[in-house]
Amino acid sequence: FHLCQAVMRHIQSAGLKERYETDPNFALSMRHLTALAFVPVVEVQHTFEDLCASDILPLEAQIVVDYFEDTWVGRPRVSRQHRRRRPPSFPISLWNCVDCVVSKNPKTTNAVEGWHRGFQSTSDAYHPNIYKLLAALLREQSTMQTNYEQSVAGEPPRKRRKYRDNAARLEVVVNNYNNYKVLEYLRGIAHNISY
Repeated sequence: FHLCQAVMRHIQSAGLKERYETDPNFALSMRHLTALAFVPVVEVQHTFEDLCASDILPLEAQIVVDYFEDTWVGRPRVSRQHRRRRPPSFPISLWNCVDCVVSKNPKTTNAVEGWHRGFQSTSDAYHPNIYKLLAALLREQSTMQTNYEQSVAGEPPRKRRKYRDNAARLEVVVNNYNNYKVLEYLRGIAHNISY
């Protein structure tokens, strides 16, 4: 999840890594930023403003908060008629995960990256000759055919229990979005995010 990695890099560059690793309350408060990825797109900016107005984010992390605002939310631009935000470097719809959780789709491309790594290892070389590549493709086709048949038979895809349980907890919190106060919702999500 690139958003989490980017925020963690800025926590490190701000000299807050040790505190993040040793102070669970500080770590939880910083994860509120990435929890914004699970807020409906149209409400992210307002929720970010509520988060900044609260006492959840520590003052010493202001440099991380400023980075997050500039890059992921957009800095406020005040004109005489309207208070709008500049476009962020990465549009909110690009990094927002709430629809993926609701529709039970993957939030990352880890499965694709894992498949690629596994396929590379079966071909026994980074640049295999045509015969090794064809043999690896035939093995992969056989594996995919087996997976497909298992899926048709109703067997769910295998996931590590740790990830399956985390996805289920996130789904419960996200599906109850309207039953939470916004900062409680962020805290619920933050408890289920790890860097």
